[in-house]
Amino acid sequence: MPRSLRAPVTLKHIARHTGLSIMTVSRVVRGRPDVSPASRRRVLAAVRRLGYIPNPAAQRLASRTAPNAGDERIIGTILSPEVVTSHSYFAGIIQGIADEARRFDCHLLLGYGMGEATPPSEYPRMIREMMTRWLILVGKLPPRLVRQLHANGFSLVLVDMRSPIRDADAVVCDDAQGAYEATRHLIKLGHRRIALIRGPARHPFSQALASGYRRALHEAGIPVRDDLVVEAPLRPEGGHEATEILLKGPGRPTAIFTNDDMAIGAMRAIHEQGLRVPDDLALVGYDDIEYAAHTTPPLTTVAVPKDEMGRLAVRRAIAQMEQAEQHVFSTTVVSHTLLIRSSCGAGTGIRAGGGAGTGIRAGGGAGTSPNRQGAKISLDPKRSYP
Repeated sequence: MPRSLRAPVTLKHIARHTGLSIMTVSRVVRGRPDVSPASRRRVLAAVRRLGYIPNPAAQRLASRTAPNAGDERIIGTILSPEVVTSHSYFAGIIQGIADEARRFDCHLLLGYGMGEATPPSEYPRMIREMMTRWLILVGKLPPRLVRQLHANGFSLVLVDMRSPIRDADAVVCDDAQGAYEATRHLIKLGHRRIALIRGPARHPFSQALASGYRRALHEAGIPVRDDLVVEAPLRPEGGHEATEILLKGPGRPTAIFTNDDMAIGAMRAIHEQGLRVPDDLALVGYDDIEYAAHTTPPLTTVAVPKDEMGRLAVRRAIAQMEQAEQHVFSTTVVSHTLLIRSSCGAGTGIRAGGGAGTGIRAGGGAGTSPNRQGAKISLDPKRSYP
């Protein structure tokens, strides 16, 4: 947002430019759903071209003051690319944001999808087009973007990402602790050959899962076998291909821990090999997405309170508005819950790796010498995945 503004662009200017009514333009700017896609595109294009900023938001951003009584509360959002591509997990967070904004009579502006691939040269344009000072950032975004937004006077709340700066609020889940408890649960069931399917190594979520997994194994005196740790895209097809690799390896695991999206693909790969969950292979996920309770068998998983995270983010943004310079920035860590369902074998009387006809016991089996190379896969865009 520029520090000084030329003659302000109004809704009338946008309406005149697009040939649409002021009411239609207002609905688009307020994020209302009752507008045709074509009209929405025309208005948003004009907003960008003319540099329109709602007057209350522009005044508050320029003066860095809280909205006065009766002013519209406008909260903007910036979404990482994974928010768009991973609908299963982030849908709950977005829904929580939308519901809480509605409850507090805030206007919510769904904004940009940004990420590591977005060139920094795009940041100034995005900043110029922001219509409010208060922003909720959802997903893993480049720290450089967070710092640049803060330097330009925006008040920030980060969701599912710890803040790289002091003067910002954040709402996160302790994923490393959740992964530790999930792995520990499998160890208590008797498993010693526990595989981890994680996302890209640089991804903070993947790092957290690996950290908790390794800590649980270390405490139990179980060596971390690199051939049982596979890196794959955080999608069902990634879990499917990673599981195929694990099942073809020299020392097949008796249990797999991964996130829910990849667990769905893993479950299918297990079934395709004529194996059964949990009789032949236990499976534990992470996130508790909508479909986790409806797989066959239902997926044991670590539930992350996604709706609560979204709601808390809105409350922190409102606190920033109301408290202004007196606001104390903080990081809120929400609690996770291990939901024990059928896929892990708990309560079924099944021992680790002890399904009928498997001939495998936890920690045993032929060919279990570790391969220290590990595995990393990329999906073939020409291949059709289930």
